[in-house]
Amino acid sequence: MKKMLLLCLTLLLSITLAACGTSDDSNTEDNAANDSNSNETAEDNNEDTNSEGENENTDTNDNTDTTENKDDLDLTSVSLSAEDAMDAFLEHFPGSSLSSIQLDEENGELVYDIDGYDDSMEYSAEIDQSGDVIAEEREQIESDEQYNELVLGDYITAEEALSIASEASETEGITVRGWSLEFENGSPVYEINFEDMGSQEVDVYIDAESGEQLHVEVDD
Repeated sequence: MKKMLLLCLTLLLSITLAACGTSDDSNTEDNAANDSNSNETAEDNNEDTNSEGENENTDTNDNTDTTENKDDLDLTSVSLSAEDAMDAFLEHFPGSSLSSIQLDEENGELVYDIDGYDDSMEYSAEIDQSGDVIAEEREQIESDEQYNELVLGDYITAEEALSIASEASETEGITVRGWSLEFENGSPVYEINFEDMGSQEVDVYIDAESGEQLHVEVDD
C-alpha cells in the first residue's frame, strides 16, 4: 500500500514538473517573439525618420541652390557682349534696325531681349549667352508707329553705364539685376536696375551719349 502511494506521489510530481517546463518554454518563446516585433518596429521608425530627414535636406539644398544661382549672376562680366547680341539679332533679321536692348535674368540665366524694325515689320528676339535665338516675334508695323534707331558706336558701353550707376549712393549694398537701353523723349537712355533680396529696388537712369546720371528712382 505504501509503495502504491509513493508511486502515485512520484507520478503526480513528474506531471507537475513537466507542466511547469512547458509553461516556461511557452513564456520564453512569447518573450522572444515580442522582442523581435519591438526591434522590427524600432527599425521601421528609424527608417521613416531617416527618409523624412533626407527629404527635408533635399528641399533645403534645392532652395539654397536657387538662391545662390541668382546671386552668382554677374552682369559686369557676361559671356556674350551687347554688341555680339545685336549682331546675332541683325543676322537673324536681315535689313532690320535696332530700337531697344535689355539684359535680364530668366530662369536662372542671363538673356538679351532685343527689339528691332524695318519698313513693314517689327521684330523681337530673346538671345542666350551662346548667341542663339531662343524665342522670337514678328508683327506688322502700325501706320502711326514711330521708331528710333540705336547706334551702339555712339554711346557709352553697358559696362560703363553699370559702373556709373553703381556710384549712386542709393545703390550701396544692393546687387545689379538688369539693364536696358532704349529711347526716352528722343534720347538714348540706359536704365540700370538694382534689387536686394528684400523689397528695395533702385533704378538709375544714365544718358547713353554723355554718360551723365539723369535721375534715380527708389522703390521701397
